Amino acid sequence: MEDVVRPGNLSADGRLATADDATLVAACAERVPGAFQELLSRYRRPAVTLAYQMMGNLEDAEDVAQEAFVRVFQAIPRFRGQASFSTWLYRIVTNLCLGSRRRRKATVALDAVREPRASDSPSRQVTEALLTRQVLGAMAPELRAILLLRDQEGLSYTEIAEALRLPLGTVRSRLSKARTAFRQMWRKLSESGEEQS
Repeated sequence: MEDVVRPGNLSADGRLATADDATLVAACAERVPGAFQELLSRYRRPAVTLAYQMMGNLEDAEDVAQEAFVRVFQAIPRFRGQASFSTWLYRIVTNLCLGSRRRRKATVALDAVREPRASDSPSRQVTEALLTRQVLGAMAPELRAILLLRDQEGLSYTEIAEALRLPLGTVRSRLSKARTAFRQMWRKLSESGEEQS
């Protein structure tokens, strides 16, 4: 007979760490001890990373991530599971970041989208990271969000559409527009940097 994992018995038999997200979310909804802590340990870093890339400030990013998890904790009993937990969390984080940016209209400095290659010199890595920050910081927040969710977080078009509550076609066209804008700004800034050297 197959051993069925139910949310209620996760805490008792120590299987929280190996439970899939859907089972863990169900356990959180039933307020199983330790279930929310496990979700937090899985998703805190991705939430802070996304928030940092959108906000440009680690302190603000940590505040946004904390607020996102407070909202998740409060709303998890009503989570319908129509999207994956990560998509739902990214939607909350993105909305909090966009709302915060609208209120403050802060200047954004973001981390590089691309991981440095081993063959890159340290100075080239720093230069590319700074250039990437400038380019992403100059982009419209809606375009930057789609670009980061797709290229940094690896979400599918459908997951991005769910996270941002946009039609799939809008996601595709905005992502195309974001990539074009990124390339154009990259070329412009890198050419002006070469002229100054």
